[in-house]
Amino acid sequence: MPPKQTITKEMIIAAAFDLVRQKGKTALSARNIAAALSCSTQPIYSCFSTMKDLEEIVTKKILDFIIRTYLTGSSFSDDPFFSMGLGYVNLAKTDPHLFDMIYMSDHTQKLFGNSFYPKRKAGLVQTMKKDATLSQLETNTLTDILAPMWIYTHGLAMLARVNPNISERIIHDRLHEMGRTLIFSKLAEKGITPDENNCH
Repeated sequence: MPPKQTITKEMIIAAAFDLVRQKGKTALSARNIAAALSCSTQPIYSCFSTMKDLEEIVTKKILDFIIRTYLTGSSFSDDPFFSMGLGYVNLAKTDPHLFDMIYMSDHTQKLFGNSFYPKRKAGLVQTMKKDATLSQLETNTLTDILAPMWIYTHGLAMLARVNPNISERIIHDRLHEMGRTLIFSKLAEKGITPDENNCH
């Protein structure tokens, strides 16, 4: 008779993550996790006092995954600001349940507060500064670009969420057009002539 499998905390978190990714937040229950691990609910409640505690840990894991996979892991390394926006929209298209968990749930308030964009604004601005064109602008001006661009990108993400068949080219072109308009406007205000070679 094979030895009984030991269910670890890491295994429970991984199973919970997979459940949310495949079926959404409503699938996150001790019974469903136990079924996925072929065990009883006892190991789950031994590792976590409440399902709320587990949900908080899974939410952090999801957010870290989103940042690593969609917001900083893009292949458009020469255009980080554009890549960040494209990654966000692609998240809504390809991982809709993870998108919902972070950006369309009670966790959204914790992430955004009363702002248009996440509380980690400083990290977003630092990403913008890696862009050859945007690096010519000061932090306050970059924030002025970020606010309307984030709102516009979130709108595209919502469209992609309800219509995952929307063309990648349409998303690409709309993001590029809006970003270019906002950036060129700020450059003009500062009397800076944009380098077309650096404006993707």
